[in-house]
Amino acid sequence: MKLTIVTPEKRILVGQEVDEVTVPAFKGELNILPGHAPLITTLETGVMKWKLKGKEKQDVAVISWGYCQVSPEGVNILANIADLPEEIDLQATKEFLALSEKKIMNELITDEDWAEFQRDWAHARAKIEVAEQLPAKK
Repeated sequence: MKLTIVTPEKRILVGQEVDEVTVPAFKGELNILPGHAPLITTLETGVMKWKLKGKEKQDVAVISWGYCQVSPEGVNILANIADLPEEIDLQATKEFLALSEKKIMNELITDEDWAEFQRDWAHARAKIEVAEQLPAKK
């Protein structure tokens, strides 16, 4: 099955052969294998994983909401944001998270601001989770 992952700013993968895909779907983690029933679902912010055909190691990306389409041809991911592990600045993400949490505790915010904070917070936590699993840079 082929996997395509795109955002408004970049193309992560286009038509790459994969053995499996795991996405953070609206109702929980969704594991997609070849022959999966066709579907369209919304994605939540979280960690997406896939295994390229013939490879042992899974690749990952942190995505911020989007859509997943599964068809007989493959899986298409349309994400608002997708960060690959090597693109994540762990220190900057931790600083962003700390400032955001301080702001949310000290300011009166609207429901819309609260919803945006929750998405940003989940995205930052997922980035930290992925970045902390990377081998230390020398």
